[in-house]
Amino acid sequence: MYKGHVLLLRAPRVHDGSLHDPLCNGGVRIEGGRIAAVGPFERVERRGAQVIECEGVLLPGLVDAHVHLCLDGGSDPGRRVQEASPVEVTLDALRALERHLSAGVTTVRDLGGVHGIAVELGRLIDAGRLLGPHVVAAGRLVCITGGHGHFIGREADGPDQVTHAVRDEIKHGAQCVKIVATGGMMTPGVEPGAQQMSEAEIAAAVAVARAAGLRIASHAQGTQGIVASLVAGVDTIEHGIWLDEQALGLLGSSETALVPTFNAARGILAGRGRGVPEFIVEKMERAAADHVASFEAAVEADAHIVAGTDGGTPLNPHGGLATEVAAMVEHGLPVAEAVHVCTGAAAAALGLTDRGRIEVGCWADLVEVEGDPTEDVGALGRVRRVFKEGRLVPRSESAADDRLGRLTRRVAPHEV
Repeated sequence: MYKGHVLLLRAPRVHDGSLHDPLCNGGVRIEGGRIAAVGPFERVERRGAQVIECEGVLLPGLVDAHVHLCLDGGSDPGRRVQEASPVEVTLDALRALERHLSAGVTTVRDLGGVHGIAVELGRLIDAGRLLGPHVVAAGRLVCITGGHGHFIGREADGPDQVTHAVRDEIKHGAQCVKIVATGGMMTPGVEPGAQQMSEAEIAAAVAVARAAGLRIASHAQGTQGIVASLVAGVDTIEHGIWLDEQALGLLGSSETALVPTFNAARGILAGRGRGVPEFIVEKMERAAADHVASFEAAVEADAHIVAGTDGGTPLNPHGGLATEVAAMVEHGLPVAEAVHVCTGAAAAALGLTDRGRIEVGCWADLVEVEGDPTEDVGALGRVRRVFKEGRLVPRSESAADDRLGRLTRRVAPHEV
């Protein structure tokens, strides 16, 4: 099945990625890898199309707004990424891509890696030489000297150095920008609540991103760094553990989205005695209750919220977006919004206009699931079929590590 093939999918329910009611007995026509028509099945043209009957609910391909493809999701991924060779890290990233795609995730935003791996893999996927989700990669994150995440980033101090660092990442293929405004869990010797980038440094990064037409994400856990990032106009706040009234007011009145990353927190909290460094567990234990409280307050404040797993962090394997959304529902997100936060809303936060929705002109990234996630959020994890740009993704019972041959095969000339 390939981009030149014409398909017509019929499903009992079709969620388009918005907050609108689903289309019942819907039809989605695919031509050239894109959606050519959407509507009641009996009204969508069938001529020349192969009809595929979907017994489950049809959704847009899922969007994970926060991953680290170069991190393996083991007990100490920070240490591994520093000690492993570029080839080993690339293999980790390939496995991550496969796990996301098998879980129905057809777009990921990579927010920090090494050796330009995520950027280059994204190019290969877009060129049709690699089967995987669409990758929006930040390249290396930008942090202060010795700052959080420096092992997957580049260090810069002062507005001039930050300006140069962001421009250089864009030069080398970054499709978005990631800055680190506060400390975090995985870096020893830093406090997660402490502001690290100054207001002037954050503003400089935002200015460069805006001039390049790119979206910018801010790792911001502590209150001061969150507020500084919001005032500067970043597009997404990653984690948002300590939100005060000012931060909640700014979130509720802006287009900036919160990406809470509960999977990362839960993986770390399960890590004592399982190889996760003690300093990481201790920091997360101090922050866990405030993290939940801040998310609940953000929901009440009607903030824009999108789903991102932080996949690759300790005991947080890639492909866990369904679990992330379930945690968001557990902590107050209305289940009716479960699809929206990991499809249309997430794509919009990433600045993507042709993914995350089932609309005419969008790429035909689609996932069929068993059940309706707006009634039972667990349905997001019951994936039946995945389509990437109009091609049915092969599924297998074998382990992800045994499927690298399929993932890395060259696409035949007639398929591009």
